[in-house]
Amino acid sequence: MAADIPSMLVTNEDDESVDVEMDKMVIHCASHRSSTASAFLMPDFTNKQIILDEKYEYMDSVDAMIGMGAFGAVFKGSLKDSSNSIAIKRMLKVHVKESELKMIKELNSEYLVGVLDICNFDDFFCCLIMELCDCDLDHHMRNISVKGRLNPSNFRLLLDNIARGYKALYELKIVHRDIKPQNILITYTDASKQIACARITDFGISRTLDNEGEELCNVAGTFYYMAPEVGANLLKTCQYDSKVDMWSIGCLLYQCVTGEVPFDECSLCKLFLYVAGANFDAYDPPELPDELSQEVSGIIQSLLQLDTTQRCTPTQFYDKAINWSQQIC
Repeated sequence: MAADIPSMLVTNEDDESVDVEMDKMVIHCASHRSSTASAFLMPDFTNKQIILDEKYEYMDSVDAMIGMGAFGAVFKGSLKDSSNSIAIKRMLKVHVKESELKMIKELNSEYLVGVLDICNFDDFFCCLIMELCDCDLDHHMRNISVKGRLNPSNFRLLLDNIARGYKALYELKIVHRDIKPQNILITYTDASKQIACARITDFGISRTLDNEGEELCNVAGTFYYMAPEVGANLLKTCQYDSKVDMWSIGCLLYQCVTGEVPFDECSLCKLFLYVAGANFDAYDPPELPDELSQEVSGIIQSLLQLDTTQRCTPTQFYDKAINWSQQIC
């Protein structure tokens, strides 16, 4: 493995770090167009038609692959003997708990990408059968939005839908741990590219907090959207809960209104150190555009609090987001 490519950290079903064989990979640049890249495993393609449980089918080829992540590849497929399109995510079983997959399948919210079914691929891989959307938020901001920023109507709907989707996760004590533009799938109203619905997806590294007061303490997620208390685990044990998702949502919303992520590599490393040393006073929050409304600025600022005791809770975020999104424009 080349020295300039960082190794990947993944988790097994016991939330322990495991090594990943890196002899085959594809380099995928981060959504804010940074030169920093993350290494993903490129799957082997058979270039054959795959049929799952006699119900679903897809072509196992690079042309049919519509997404790629650290935990699996996503293919465009269809119901067998039908033209109804679906998304099929093939991933290693070691990355997910079966109990959590079943819980995700039972999620009932129009603001979460529904897992319609779970199929075995072989002894090592499983396939999630999911609803197919038009594209992800990352694609929209890079190719549709002006300067990578959402227009006011799209931002209002996005904020509303993310708040509603996360509320459904929070009520089931699910911590997503990887909220980012690539994991927000959107559906358009028509060719105007106005967003009709935004949904949270990819629960590959999600975990449930089964017991009251339970917390997590391993490193997981995507660097530029990772809460500092998660990254601080590289230095010392720092437990965390659903507030890490609040930070990630804050980073995502900041990007939606500015076109850039709020923190670069150097700034994030400093934040990890600040949290590890409980030096919260050294934190300098990112500046927001002057023309941004006071309400939206307040929401983003409350999400990007370094001190988790001061950070917005999921319930507070939901209340603020819904109150603002339902105001008459």
